[in-house]
Amino acid sequence: RAPLMRVLHAADLHIGAPLRSQALRNPSLADALRDHAEGVLSRLVEAARQHQVDALLLAGDVFDTSALDVTRLTQLAGHLARLGRAGIPTVLIRGNHDALLDHERYGPLDASVFLLDQDRPTVEIAGAALHGIGFAARHVDESLLPRYPRAVPGRINIGLMHTSLGGAAGHDPYAPCAETDLLAHGYEYWALGHIHRRAEYRAGRAVAVMPGIPQGRHIREPGRGSATLATVTRDGTELQTVPIAGLAFETVAIDLSSAESQGARIAAIESALSGLAQVDHRVAARLLLSGAPQLAAEPGLAHELAERAAEAVPGVAIDAVRFARTDPSTAPGPGEELAQMMAEEAATPGFRDEAAELLAQWRNALPPEIGDTLDEASLDDLIAEGVSAVAARLAAGGAP
Repeated sequence: RAPLMRVLHAADLHIGAPLRSQALRNPSLADALRDHAEGVLSRLVEAARQHQVDALLLAGDVFDTSALDVTRLTQLAGHLARLGRAGIPTVLIRGNHDALLDHERYGPLDASVFLLDQDRPTVEIAGAALHGIGFAARHVDESLLPRYPRAVPGRINIGLMHTSLGGAAGHDPYAPCAETDLLAHGYEYWALGHIHRRAEYRAGRAVAVMPGIPQGRHIREPGRGSATLATVTRDGTELQTVPIAGLAFETVAIDLSSAESQGARIAAIESALSGLAQVDHRVAARLLLSGAPQLAAEPGLAHELAERAAEAVPGVAIDAVRFARTDPSTAPGPGEELAQMMAEEAATPGFRDEAAELLAQWRNALPPEIGDTLDEASLDDLIAEGVSAVAARLAAGGAP
């Protein structure tokens, strides 16, 4: 089936994201992550050339902020100009993070780059009509779909939109749009952005894709980030994920119940990390340990054991060490009753409300890139983890 249009679609590059929370936890891993994040554009350009696409589509939040960074802006211009010289144009829109960024303050990025907005919502490339309306403000709380042009008859129609679509847990409703309305608009393909996890939506010949973030920045953006190769044919649209990230965040559960010595624990962790190692990208591993209540009572020791194990596994680094939840009712000894009372109190609505208020205070006091890792959607997990950690400490005979 001969393609009518082939595009490489990415979104949410977040170039320039400060990565402060990662730097506080693991500076060397943060440096590696920053290098991989800076290399996303280069890898996208190479993927676009390799797959001989008709256009590269960037559906918003190319930059993490609207503050002008001349160095990064010129880097973007250089990469996209190189792509343009290979005969591949780039079409992009603004997202909520870079809504107010003036991409053309010092002149157009390149003749091959088309920034679509309310004033210029459509460009024709390779016989297809590409439509897009980016954000003009940091927050847009109404659907942008009514502003999009009608499908051009006799053309393949592709739309770029930055949207939370019908809503997603942990995300504010940015330019919300009903999935059914989007797919009924008459475009063959919708290149979406904003939600950092990949998703596909179909209705007849219409397809919409949220490609996910191409380079995850923390454990809540797990797996190897990718772009989407969309090939529009006379029979429909074929989709293929194209790996982009140079570093992937993964969680691995490790049972240490049969590892009685420190050396045995290191060996068990090393074995689990070896199973994560990849030949084409690095892995940042978050460990979920169980079967060793003494380590739950001494998290610093657990992290040191994990670091020693990771030294023997090339390409794998430790993101963090966590402990599987412990049922407080199983905490032996004199702390059992106290642990059970603590769990019952944590389950009450009043406790949760107080915890939510405290969490909000922390979020407001922290830089956004750190505070965003403490949204209310994580509250129940944070409470359970805290109760479990104290229960484990009691079970190990330590002080809460």
